[in-house]
Amino acid sequence: MANKKRKKNVPLELLTPNILPAILEPELQELYKLACQNSESVWPKFKTEDGQKPSKDVIDEFIGLTHQGMRIAQKKMVNKLLLPIENDDVSHARLFAYRGIADAIGWQLFKNELSYVKRFFMAQQPPTLQETNIESVLLSVKQCHEQDPDSIALISDLTTFIQVGDIYHVKKDGSTNIYEVKAGKTNKQILEILEGMPTLIDDSDVPNQFADKPANFQKQVQRTLRQKQRMQSLQETLSNDEGVDASTGISVKILDLPTDIGTWYNSIVDLSKQCESKGYAIDVIQDCLYIGCYETGRFKVPGQLAFEGWFSGIGATPDCPRTSLVNCMMDPLGLPIYNLPIPDELKFDLLFGRKHISLGIHMQKLIEICISIGISIRLADKKETARIKQKNKYLWSYNGQAIIFGEGSEQSCLGEGFALRVFYHGEKPVDTMIALTTV
Repeated sequence: MANKKRKKNVPLELLTPNILPAILEPELQELYKLACQNSESVWPKFKTEDGQKPSKDVIDEFIGLTHQGMRIAQKKMVNKLLLPIENDDVSHARLFAYRGIADAIGWQLFKNELSYVKRFFMAQQPPTLQETNIESVLLSVKQCHEQDPDSIALISDLTTFIQVGDIYHVKKDGSTNIYEVKAGKTNKQILEILEGMPTLIDDSDVPNQFADKPANFQKQVQRTLRQKQRMQSLQETLSNDEGVDASTGISVKILDLPTDIGTWYNSIVDLSKQCESKGYAIDVIQDCLYIGCYETGRFKVPGQLAFEGWFSGIGATPDCPRTSLVNCMMDPLGLPIYNLPIPDELKFDLLFGRKHISLGIHMQKLIEICISIGISIRLADKKETARIKQKNKYLWSYNGQAIIFGEGSEQSCLGEGFALRVFYHGEKPVDTMIALTTV
């Protein structure tokens, strides 16, 4: 009799950290210093005794050095990535690691605001530089930096989440521009034509307007028109905090959750210190977020296995979300490790597997806490969940059931963004639930 296939242990797969090969650490340390800490010499000047705002000269110096480091880091990464590709594990890991550095630059430029970052993300697989018109993009980047020496023109395709435009340009005064770089005579011709046809908005009108042109030319006009509309729509949304999503036609508003949401980052800093002596440390935040920090190699049992034994042992079901903190680097909308307010040593211990931090949300307890503090929350039945799934592809279900909060016409469903905020943006779960039900 043939052996039955073993059922995959999904919880352990979610908890498994994706770590980098040790050979990459020296170059990542250098890139991190440039991308995130090039203005470190100015930081003491921000600590004024009277609590007054730093002078304009100090702020200008800070911004100038910050953007300078970002430019140098970007140039180093591009030069390395444009070398002949070697199809080996280290090369693949380097591309992944460099995207993390580029993302760290991008998140700084967006001031770590998830609500703004989401507007640039189109859920597309980012291309390699060899698959893009990189020569034209690099020329445009050079022109941006020559015209505004203290600015940073970030190449979108280096990142995992900037998927509108080829360049995101931030100047010293804080003003921003998004550039779509076109190469070739045909593209330039199309841009000139569209400049003279400002009333052409609907790409379905292109075949009528360009009936005398080949089908390939018409398709290229349609692509260019959609890109132009997407950028215009995004600029409007960012300027007014509301607008229309050009991809879906849906009205969008940028809503910031209240700033009094607490974070659990201090907890993992303490856990990391405790871990030094006994090899592990655990904590529970707001009675429902479970955190474990483990030093690799101290015990025969891997940290994620020890965490899963603890987490499931207190009643957490397989549907309760869990992850490894370092896996924030796998999520385009997750705040990269580099941007977290934790010691540099811990950042690199996590990236290279010397330590491991596991996280899990005990959903049964979270729901009970929400009910106890007056939040209207319930699990939808299977039929209701099926109906909701047809309209909401980002629905997050628990034990196969949608989680609904609010009442009547104000009802909403908990989406994937909740776990994203808790795990990869350090938000306390109960605080986030309160904010989501009051915005």
